[in-house]
Amino acid sequence: MQSIRTTRSSLPDPPRSPHSGAATIDTILVLAVVVSMAALLIPMSRHAIKVVYEIICSLVAWPFV
Repeated sequence: MQSIRTTRSSLPDPPRSPHSGAATIDTILVLAVVVSMAALLIPMSRHAIKVVYEIICSLVAWPFV
């Protein structure tokens, strides 16, 4: 008895969705938006932390002035 062998070239290609690359594009776009927002927010957050620290220091020190 002879065994039946199938190779990759003899198998039909699975049906592809017309939106198969949309997830990749969405991922890249989301990463681009998140990275650019982080690049803007990190320096702004440092400044905001300094301002809040100065406000808290002035509120704590106010009774002793």
